[in-house]
Amino acid sequence: MRKFNEYMEHFDFSLFSRVFKEKGLIRHYEKNEYFLHAGVRHDHIGFIKEGTFRYVCVDSKGNEHVTAYNFTNEPLGNYSAFQKRESAILDIQAVTNSTVYLLSYSEVNNYFNSSAETQRQGRIFAEELLYVTWNNIISAYKDSPEERYRKLLKRCPDLPNLITLKELASYIMVTPETLSRIRKKILLE
Repeated sequence: MRKFNEYMEHFDFSLFSRVFKEKGLIRHYEKNEYFLHAGVRHDHIGFIKEGTFRYVCVDSKGNEHVTAYNFTNEPLGNYSAFQKRESAILDIQAVTNSTVYLLSYSEVNNYFNSSAETQRQGRIFAEELLYVTWNNIISAYKDSPEERYRKLLKRCPDLPNLITLKELASYIMVTPETLSRIRKKILLE
């Protein structure tokens, strides 16, 4: 099965994850507990040992929108806000009971600055995140909701078993009713 987060297929996280496992502080999060709140400075970045997290932004009307997910063996956090030492613009919340390795800003950057190879890894990681983000933005304009859902299922067929219909609808930017119609159409084919 392909990964939900496509950058995980293009980047070897083995060295990066090893640093988290060797130097990271282990923290457990209960279901619905926040890793990070919008408006709070991002002092740590994580690597998920086990669990699932959702990224949620709230619009000006108070509506929540799921923008991303991270799963077991994936990095966790808003990397650009973390590196720029800025406040987060979204919430990151545990979907399941989860365990995360945490590294501070200085620990992450000491690692990236330790050699030419780790600097290259940091650059490639940032490039992959930018690439995926850009493709998601383009897909939101170019693809229909049904096309976005089909692409998501192709990439991660078990996703509907992991998250709620409401969250999945939010992620592909439709109402739950619209997603139900799309799913019914696909089942009838």
